[in-house]
Amino acid sequence: MKYILIILLIALIGVGIFANYYEFQEENFSEKVLGLCILTFSFIWMPLFIYYRYKDKKKEDFILSNEKLKEMNDFSRKK
Repeated sequence: MKYILIILLIALIGVGIFANYYEFQEENFSEKVLGLCILTFSFIWMPLFIYYRYKDKKKEDFILSNEKLKEMNDFSRKK
């Protein structure tokens, strides 16, 4: 999964740079390609990255509970 994300990111950046600097016959083609790169990055690459990064984590580690607030308050008072 890690290598798929890296390859996809490099491909998206490469296509975006290519579309930006290469002059096409059609007037708005480069803008369409850049838009597709941004959509692909937003709706395919980013969710895959988030899934890969947090798949083995517990949700409780990211939820702010009363116990964690007390720990944070105690920690700040010790300083």
